[in-house]
Amino acid sequence: MKKLILLTGILIPLSFYAQVENRATLFYTYYAPSSNNVLNSIEQSNIDFQYYLKSKVIAKKIKWDNNVAYRSVSVDDAVTKNLYDLSYTSSFVYTKKGKNFIIGYARLSVRSQYNTTLTSDALFPWFSFGYMRQSQTNKSIRWGAGINYNNDFGKNVLLPFFIFNYETQKMRFNATLPSSILLLFKENKKLYYGLNATLTSSIFDVEDNSYEKLQILNANFFAFTQIKLFNKLWFEVKPGITLRRNFNFLQNNFEPLNADSKNRLDPNFVVTSDLLYKIN
Repeated sequence: MKKLILLTGILIPLSFYAQVENRATLFYTYYAPSSNNVLNSIEQSNIDFQYYLKSKVIAKKIKWDNNVAYRSVSVDDAVTKNLYDLSYTSSFVYTKKGKNFIIGYARLSVRSQYNTTLTSDALFPWFSFGYMRQSQTNKSIRWGAGINYNNDFGKNVLLPFFIFNYETQKMRFNATLPSSILLLFKENKKLYYGLNATLTSSIFDVEDNSYEKLQILNANFFAFTQIKLFNKLWFEVKPGITLRRNFNFLQNNFEPLNADSKNRLDPNFVVTSDLLYKIN
């Protein structure tokens, strides 16, 4: 039987625009059986840490948030790499008038292979800018749209994003397309549950004789349960499936090494669990 995948970490990155509550993940595990294709099986392990600085309010109209994050990634079997991702993120919400908001998000990541010479090729910027509006008739509804620039899905990619948030005392729905969808039900003050779909992509600068960059893309669908353990400490378990999982080998110009190669791995079963500290 092929090797299994086990990922452990300290934080699940959160989508800024869909974020309703600040939270830090103190312990995170990810488990799935190996996926197979022409690459055979892939084993991957992550260790993550993220720290949210206290929100700042500027001139009573701008809410400003900052955080730093670190992720260690180990990929073994058909691909053998030890990678890291160090990033700084700054975001703001500007109350333009009444229930109209301007939103912005900037992130700079350094992603590379360990023990390699650090160059500008390891820098991966991400910028988003958009508009959000709260419904005039229903304060539970917010929607928005904007444009995103990134180097995670390719070189200098421009993508539109769309936001729809709906929240009541017992239910929350957050959609930030194309990156995440969350449906959460609050059974009581100690038990939450729901569904979550995510799409993530990261490109790393590597030193290899046959390729210069490695892209790891994951699309997952989860059911989840959150249980309050004590005060602000919660435990979450998320069983689900991988809808798509790619390891793409790129040249330095972000073009695929071989356009005819098929690096998509088979969908499989996934279980994640994490210990959450809900800040507010």
